Amino acid sequence: MKQKNERRKAEERPLVSVVVPVYNVAAYLEDCLDSIVGQVYENLEIILVDDGSKDQSGQICDIYAEKDSRIRVVHQQNQGVVIARKNGILHAAGTYICFIDADDRIDNRMVEFFVKEIGSCDIITSACFHEKNSGEYVIYKDAMPEGIYEAGSSMDYLLDNLIMYQNRLDMGIQPYLCLKMFKSEIVKEAVKDVDESIAYSEDRDLLFRCILASDRIRITHESFYYYRYRPDSVMRKVNKNFLHDLNRLYLSLERAFEQHARKESLKHQMQLFITSRLYDTARFMGFSADTKLGGYVLPFSELEHGSKVVLYGAGSVGQAYYRQIYRQNILEMVVWVDREWKKYAKDFYPVQPPEVLGEYEYTYLIIAVRKEDLADRIRKELITQGIPQEKILWRVPAIL
Repeated sequence: MKQKNERRKAEERPLVSVVVPVYNVAAYLEDCLDSIVGQVYENLEIILVDDGSKDQSGQICDIYAEKDSRIRVVHQQNQGVVIARKNGILHAAGTYICFIDADDRIDNRMVEFFVKEIGSCDIITSACFHEKNSGEYVIYKDAMPEGIYEAGSSMDYLLDNLIMYQNRLDMGIQPYLCLKMFKSEIVKEAVKDVDESIAYSEDRDLLFRCILASDRIRITHESFYYYRYRPDSVMRKVNKNFLHDLNRLYLSLERAFEQHARKESLKHQMQLFITSRLYDTARFMGFSADTKLGGYVLPFSELEHGSKVVLYGAGSVGQAYYRQIYRQNILEMVVWVDREWKKYAKDFYPVQPPEVLGEYEYTYLIIAVRKEDLADRIRKELITQGIPQEKILWRVPAIL
């Protein structure tokens, strides 16, 4: 009976491995480690991988290990965060694995929540409190609705919206390892294929591989993770190799997607992500401000908050407007239409034929095209179909 109770207790309180890559973060490390050792859920092993720190980070790790038997420290020569994280995974013995960045901190209920809610799922997600340079926190959460996604149509929907939710610039699942808990066997297998040389957005390589290998994923919008704003972080430093690093990420994930049934959707989303990052090339590579690529901007800032709009046109202007409407959350888009809707639907855009306009109620119809003569032709056609002229809006798209 005693052995049976002990087994039941072990099943209810499984060991969770918390992997923390550490490099030159002495100023923040104690705050991070205090938040981990102070977890309400105590059955942890905390693996600190000191990636050849040149400050006092390594010594801080050793001091904490002396005070808490759950902490193990792995010291290695500086090889980068991908290899440091991989080394931590190889040392992990837990049923589940979480990742924490050494300059961030977590709520003391995070692990307990994950263990309680993961159930039979392979991955559970959460949101995070993201610190801005003003010191204020905003919540970043998955665009995917909360719920369990499993093999079949719901998993297909998740994968079709994983990287670019409904082809917007919103991320279906936040692409950060730190906001999630994984079954260990999923991570240990997936990490074998990551490209260790990736130096930009490296979380995506491992995360997406884990998601592809999962049968059940639980999405939650609970927030436990506190991301620290650091003006000196790697993401804010000039990187002359940015395009090279971006290409490495793409090629690695292209290989991962190639064998999957949803490969066309996944590759298309990844291509959208890569293209969106090209607009930031000037900033990442330290170019002068006047070299930044422009983009189309919705020129109707005076519209009343909450106005219901139809978007007519799914070309480059329409796609830009579509993403802005959803990101700004000021206007409510009722439906998006285009004569060539089938062409855009093949690229996973939620575009419908203009014939559906009679099925919807809306305040304005925005014509999303660049040329005035084309806009005039569309306006005349819409008026002949009975749409009031005062509802139809067009202006020359503003260019950022």
